[in-house]
Amino acid sequence: MNKRVTLFFAFTVLLTLGLSLPPSVMAQDQFEAPSWTLGWSTDMDDGFTVTMEDDWDIEGEIVAYVENTRMSQVQLELTYEITTWVPFTFDGPESITVGAGENKSFTINIATDSNVDAREYNPDNTSTLTIAANENVGDTSTGDQEIEGSIHVPKIFNLRPEITPSSDELHAGSTVEISIQMINLGNANDAVKEASAQVRSCPHLTVDGLEALANTLVDPTGARNGRDAFATLTLVASESQPRRSCEVTISLISEGDDVGRSTTFDVEVFAYVNDDDSSFGGNDEVDDNADSGLNVESNTLPGFLALDAVLIFAAVGVICRKRSTL
Repeated sequence: MNKRVTLFFAFTVLLTLGLSLPPSVMAQDQFEAPSWTLGWSTDMDDGFTVTMEDDWDIEGEIVAYVENTRMSQVQLELTYEITTWVPFTFDGPESITVGAGENKSFTINIATDSNVDAREYNPDNTSTLTIAANENVGDTSTGDQEIEGSIHVPKIFNLRPEITPSSDELHAGSTVEISIQMINLGNANDAVKEASAQVRSCPHLTVDGLEALANTLVDPTGARNGRDAFATLTLVASESQPRRSCEVTISLISEGDDVGRSTTFDVEVFAYVNDDDSSFGGNDEVDDNADSGLNVESNTLPGFLALDAVLIFAAVGVICRKRSTL
């Protein structure tokens, strides 16, 4: 009798304790109900950067997945939304069927319309792609999930110089100014990291003003109301530079991609002329006299010989007269 009372009392205590536990604690001893999960296969931790072609067309593929841990297949409806400053187009499946215990991937293709100039859009901005999956049983939604990730456009750098030569002639011992235009054919703001010049065939020709180009900011040319940067360089020819055609190459190193791009042009240098040199004037006078047919005789010896002949004839005449008188 005592044993029965003891067992009954113990059972009552255990039942009381079990009923007093919260449902969450009791559920820990049970396995979670099988379900499905929507996620990214593509690494989206830092966002996805699309590919930009040379013609500025945009391409990209983003992969997502659905993992089904149920013992039966699941059918989901998929919808997409892109919050963006770039007119992206996208192409992905509208629905997906995932078998029991299956992990199934699907792809979203990202592109832009061929009529869109992608250079007009600032790559510093970010777009957001949202994918929503919804499970319906009949007309009733039994579950939905969504994921989102950022999309970026790559920064393209293409900084290069363009030279406008001077219309003035360059003589040895003088200088001329030339205009340099810094053109940004990329889609992001850039700056000049370093500028340099190389001169061939003319060791006595130099280019001044290159140091001042460093850190010059250059907006994208022809996009987003960007303005090109201009500056003036000076070609300096020393007096010892002979007449020659010189080849000059100006290079700019981009701060964005650390790549140097250049342009080459020719400069004609004329020999040094000293206007104060009297020898040039003397030669000109001699040439002028020769061309005019004039001849200045500086030798007076024939004149003296003619005078002597006259005196001799006069003396002979006087002697003849005296003899005739006698």
